[in-house]
Amino acid sequence: MHERNAFLYPEALAYLSSFEQSKIKLGLQRIQRLLEKLGQPQRSFRTIHVAGTNGKGSVAAMLDSFLSSDNRLIGRFCSPHLITPRERILVDSRPITRQWFSASLSYLRDILADNEEQPSYFELMTALAFYVFRFMEVDTAIVETGLGGRLDATNTLVPELAVITSISLDHTSMLGESVPAIALEKAGIIKPGVPVVALENTEAFPWIANAAKKMCAPVIPVVPEFLTKEKGHQATVRVKMKGKVISATSPLKGSFQGENLALALAAFHVLTGETGDVSNRLSKLNWPGRMEILPTSPPILLDGAHNPAGMEKFLDSAGAEFDTGLVVFGCMRDKNAERMYRMLRKRFRHIVLTSGGYHRFMDRNAFEKGPIFDSPYLKISQVIENMGNYPSVVVTGSLHLVGDFLKSLAIDHTYREVLLGMEPYCDIFDSDPA
Repeated sequence: MHERNAFLYPEALAYLSSFEQSKIKLGLQRIQRLLEKLGQPQRSFRTIHVAGTNGKGSVAAMLDSFLSSDNRLIGRFCSPHLITPRERILVDSRPITRQWFSASLSYLRDILADNEEQPSYFELMTALAFYVFRFMEVDTAIVETGLGGRLDATNTLVPELAVITSISLDHTSMLGESVPAIALEKAGIIKPGVPVVALENTEAFPWIANAAKKMCAPVIPVVPEFLTKEKGHQATVRVKMKGKVISATSPLKGSFQGENLALALAAFHVLTGETGDVSNRLSKLNWPGRMEILPTSPPILLDGAHNPAGMEKFLDSAGAEFDTGLVVFGCMRDKNAERMYRMLRKRFRHIVLTSGGYHRFMDRNAFEKGPIFDSPYLKISQVIENMGNYPSVVVTGSLHLVGDFLKSLAIDHTYREVLLGMEPYCDIFDSDPA
């Protein structure tokens, strides 16, 4: 292996960003070869594998909080990130440090030096996460798929439990143009004999159950019992399984979190046998950019709803106090932008269109070509300059947009001080907005 000097943090970021333009590469051959060179790190810790269209991150964050409350060292791999790629690899619910990130990526760079075929960005991050989790000797890692499941880079795992969250139409060009087709792709994470937790009363469930049956994998059907249903309130949920009852109240805002909480509760029960009210285990849970209200003036509501199903849940949960404020909308070119915009237009009067720095964003020209986009277009910096003219601000349409908005917000000293006083932003904006 050709060895070079270890990266400084800015060098590590630059190296990783060189992979960003790579196209999505479905398939397991590249990641399998890379993991083999790393000594199969994914086999050195227990794993829980999470797939689905919406809710993966919330379920993983809740399950992380449940498990770590018993003094277990828990790793979590999630995507996308808001501010820094370090957010994708968490240990003990915190992003890995700049030093860990730089040193680990330096090692992977040397491993890859003689490779003719380079991995995609997501494949590299997946391998990096598994390498870090092994080195830090995590007890259990909660791993989210990136896209789909069957051919996703994370599907090199043999977990002790699989969780499949809600499924709707998204990435249809790659995963299929119907819920059953997409469900089968997500169900590709199911392994022989490994239990799978899924919501029962859904269009996708029969397809998931059938895929599990073929793998001789037991299915744990989840039927949430919602104890609170008020719009915009935190969800309290109870789940019954074989006469056992487990319940909790989610600290995350949004009534839609009830289904996510139910899945996390069921998974936690399967893994530990825990019953009763376990709300106290969620006391330190936070999941930024998802129905998150920043305590700024004006108040800012951030939500990464990136498809019509997610937007519907966002609109159902957003409080009426945001109805007269400014709504900032931007999304990726491969999303159903027109439908999401129509949904926002039915409720909000003041909407501006924008885009972030990621190459897949709909830009100004793309919006102007769409006949229904009748709102003005502003750069994110212009939006921030004009926020004071409104009683509130909503930013939605993409987690990438939320991240770019936060980066711009942190340039302003007043907003930056607010962010640095909050978790997890105090770990993310540790010395500069990069």
